[in-house]
Amino acid sequence: MSFPQVRTTAVEFPSTILRLLGLEIPEGLYPANEELVSKFSPKAVVMVVIDNFGLFEAVVYKPEALIKNMEALALLETDDPYAIPLIKTLLQGPRSDFHMIKHIKDCGKVIKVICREADQATLGFDSAYTVTPHDDMATYIEATKYIFKSELLYLHFLDFESLYAQYGHRTPPKTLLEKIVRRTDNWIKVLLRQARDETLFIIIGNHGRHPVPLDYEGKLAEWRKANSPIAMIFQKRADHS
Repeated sequence: MSFPQVRTTAVEFPSTILRLLGLEIPEGLYPANEELVSKFSPKAVVMVVIDNFGLFEAVVYKPEALIKNMEALALLETDDPYAIPLIKTLLQGPRSDFHMIKHIKDCGKVIKVICREADQATLGFDSAYTVTPHDDMATYIEATKYIFKSELLYLHFLDFESLYAQYGHRTPPKTLLEKIVRRTDNWIKVLLRQARDETLFIIIGNHGRHPVPLDYEGKLAEWRKANSPIAMIFQKRADHS
């Protein structure tokens, strides 16, 4: 399977999003990734974070909607590929006093964040624009309410580790992970249909909250160990079928 790959860094991600939304980049941030900026011209951006999802899972599980629609695959170079530190870098870049979501809101854009209550404070989201569902199904339902009216929509799917803790002794973890990847892929297919034309989707995968043993062997084990956080990117075009 061949993907159009773009190398980028987590630390330049905020500037890239700001440029894609037509906003100025504050001082102290890294420059935007010009390769990505030149590929897209969105009117709105949807950021979807999926825990325990990377290049390896994209190749092995082949999520249909993501692969069919993908226009660019960004490999996110980062010092820490796990969920919370990676998301903090994606939101703040190199500046601990900067928050991308707050900045975009302050620029007058309509935003909505959908995440777990425990992550709201950890990631610096304001309750004024945040919805805190209790599981991924509720996250998806909330997303369908806001996708057509938000200029930036951020949502985070993270059921895998709680299901692994609950069922991992009975169901092989890679079976659980495959089901979650395919389920989430189907939800993104629906969100893509509901989104306005020229909405940019950025599907971000990370290494999860904690290391999870997936019991792969041989080459598969090596590939997963080298797994990189990714962003699968595509724009809903006006002629999208």
